[in-house]
Amino acid sequence: MIKMVWNPPNTLIASKMPALLQNRGIVFGYRQINQPWSYYARSICQFHNETFNIWTHLIAIVIHLSMIYQYADQCDFYRDKHSWTLLIFSVCCIYSTTISVIAHIFHSKNIDAHYSLFLFDYTGAYLYAYASGLIAIYYFSDPYTYDMIVNEYLVAHLIFSFGGVILMCIMKTSFGHKDHQRTRKGLLSLFFSLHAILMSATVARKYWISLNGNTEYLASITNYNWIYLYFILGGLSYSCHSPEVFFPGMFDIIGQSHQIFHIFATLTQILQIRAVRFEISKGNAPYGHPSLPSFFILSTMSLGIITFICVFIIRKYFPVQTSKKEK
Repeated sequence: MIKMVWNPPNTLIASKMPALLQNRGIVFGYRQINQPWSYYARSICQFHNETFNIWTHLIAIVIHLSMIYQYADQCDFYRDKHSWTLLIFSVCCIYSTTISVIAHIFHSKNIDAHYSLFLFDYTGAYLYAYASGLIAIYYFSDPYTYDMIVNEYLVAHLIFSFGGVILMCIMKTSFGHKDHQRTRKGLLSLFFSLHAILMSATVARKYWISLNGNTEYLASITNYNWIYLYFILGGLSYSCHSPEVFFPGMFDIIGQSHQIFHIFATLTQILQIRAVRFEISKGNAPYGHPSLPSFFILSTMSLGIITFICVFIIRKYFPVQTSKKEK
């Protein structure tokens, strides 16, 4: 019975898979390659080592849709300009999660599908990061910080967001082999940390004020602390491949680090949305502009279009690197 749970029928072990499709610490449960697309679509409801990666995202999409419905009943997304950024952020969360779930469903077809789908997944991930930076400046910053850094911050944030997509795509094609995953994820984690430091500039003054005994922003900082905690835990689970590297084969179906990463990522998004709602309810987010929807729509669309083009260029001029063992 245990063997059937952890090594589902009609799946392959790692040694039967191309090395570029293997994951560190994952031994069993790989879906068969070069099957019809319908085979991978049907696998949504079957046990394999991507099942819970898929379902953690599907559940996250339902949660985000329900939260949009809930908040739409409480505020007027059409007329209330203070809610526009929140709506854009929620849409970006749904978009990035949808792209990711598509990648997890279909990437096992072959190596080309695997790399192409995950490169597009990265564009969705950084659209979410871009939207996170926007709610940081428009909702979480205090008036003094907003007036002082908003213009420079938006430019730097756009550069980091665009550069993050390019870096993730190049790292995937150059260090995508399982033997290089630690190097790739270590470099990416360093870049994400630098980007997070940039976003943290929006709330640094609130922390400084609180450290000096002023309790004006104490409730807001409590919300930010929870966001930071889940963000860090998600980053650690993404980069460390724990617990599966210490117990190969034991967490192939459920409990692997990428599933944990998905859960922390979703919890982080939920906390971000709740923190935004708190700031709006307390009147701490007075920044708005009649052209704000146009700015967000144009900036997110342009970022998405440019990164999609870059994905195609990277796939053409940065061929997938194999390990020496495969040559």
